Amino acid sequence: MKKLLYMIIGGMLLSACTKEIDFDFHDDDPVVVVEAKVTNEGRSVVISRSRSVSDSVHAQCLQGASVMISSADTTTVLAYDAAAGCYHSALPGTPGQTYRLSVDFEGQHYEASATMKGAAPITSSAFSWIRMNNQRMLGYEMWADDPEPDVRNYYMFKMFRQSHHPHFEGKHHSDFFGWDLFDDRGCPPGKLFLDWVWISEQEMDDDDEDNWKNILYDGDSIYVELMTVDAKVYTYLNELRNGQNNGANPRSTISGGCLGYFAAGTVTRTAPVVFRRCDVPDWKE
Repeated sequence: MKKLLYMIIGGMLLSACTKEIDFDFHDDDPVVVVEAKVTNEGRSVVISRSRSVSDSVHAQCLQGASVMISSADTTTVLAYDAAAGCYHSALPGTPGQTYRLSVDFEGQHYEASATMKGAAPITSSAFSWIRMNNQRMLGYEMWADDPEPDVRNYYMFKMFRQSHHPHFEGKHHSDFFGWDLFDDRGCPPGKLFLDWVWISEQEMDDDDEDNWKNILYDGDSIYVELMTVDAKVYTYLNELRNGQNNGANPRSTISGGCLGYFAAGTVTRTAPVVFRRCDVPDWKE
């Protein structure tokens, strides 16, 4: 049976540094938000303040913090990188190592720990048309290897696209497209399987301006990323996403009174492919 996950199109999350999915938090007064990660590609920390549901201004990384990430072998001080827009170090993490985050900001101390998960190599991926409710829906199927088949593992999936469509002329449109969370329940032993479904063929044909950000156009360059995360980060992000509708803030994985998470995991990605609707086949069982 296919595992169907409906895609969330959004704006900032778990990127190299720049935020991709802007969430609105539900506090009367802004609180500090710390979003930190260690991956095989480096270490980064974004510090911001929670944004009310009525605030349309995107959060920016706040300067002036003392930030360290340490393990049994090393302690790395992360300096603020203006070009990247975060506190950053290119030093990669090592799967199996436990990392500790320490942040001192405006007289408050925040800390967390996380053990880095191994890679889930993506083995295949493809678009297809899936018939649902008498409509043809665009889907994306991905297979990967489960790094620990006998252990429950959790994953963050993201899609990126670069578009040169006339709709985006004069705009920066080499960016994040959408994301989702999933775990390995229901997948074949030793394998991970994800099927994403998010837009109908009719909606693509209608091409309404309000839907441009959700439509893939011929010539768009697409790649996806898969990152292993632990149960605490999965829960935080899932609660954060769900809380947009029920007014609840998530349980932070970082102590000290801030919101946020500290993730340690391995990122894998696909090579870019050029999207063309005429090349997308109908899905077959």
